[in-house]
Amino acid sequence: MTKKRKFKINIVDLLVVLVVITLIVAASVKFGKYNTKTDESSETTILYTLNVLNVRDYSANAYKSGDTVYDSLTGVNIGVIKDIVQENAVTYEITEDGGLSKITNPYRRDLTLYIETPGTVENNAYYANKSIELKVNSQKVIETKYAKTTGTISSINVE
Repeated sequence: MTKKRKFKINIVDLLVVLVVITLIVAASVKFGKYNTKTDESSETTILYTLNVLNVRDYSANAYKSGDTVYDSLTGVNIGVIKDIVQENAVTYEITEDGGLSKITNPYRRDLTLYIETPGTVENNAYYANKSIELKVNSQKVIETKYAKTTGTISSINVE
C-alpha cells in the first residue's frame, strides 16, 4: 500500500520563496536591460580643483605631484595630483578694540590641488572612477600615501 503525502506549506517555506523571487527581480533590474546608467554615461578625463585651507607646513609638504588620491571614506582612487599651489594661510585675529584683522600665518599653508581622474558624466553629474560623485563646493576627505585632510572642490572641468 502506498501512502500519499499531503503537501503542506508553512510560513517559512513561503518566506524562502518570496526572498528568492525578490533576489531574482533585483538582479534582473540591477544587471538587466533596465539598467540604462551605463548607456548614458561617457568615459572622460575630469580635472577638478580642491582647496585645502590652513594646514600645517609638514602636511602641506607631504602632497606631491603624481601622488594618487583616495576618498577617505570608501578607499576608492579618485585621481592623481597634477599640480600643487601653496600659499601662506590667511586667518583672522581679534584686535584689542573687538574688530577683526586679516593676518598671514607663516606656519600654515593654503593648498590648491589640481587632480585628474578618469570618470563619467551622467545627467550633469560628475563621477570619479564611476562611483564617487564630485560636486562644486562639496567637501571631500582625501588621503594620499603620506597625508589625510579635508578640502573643498572649487571647480570641475571635463577634458
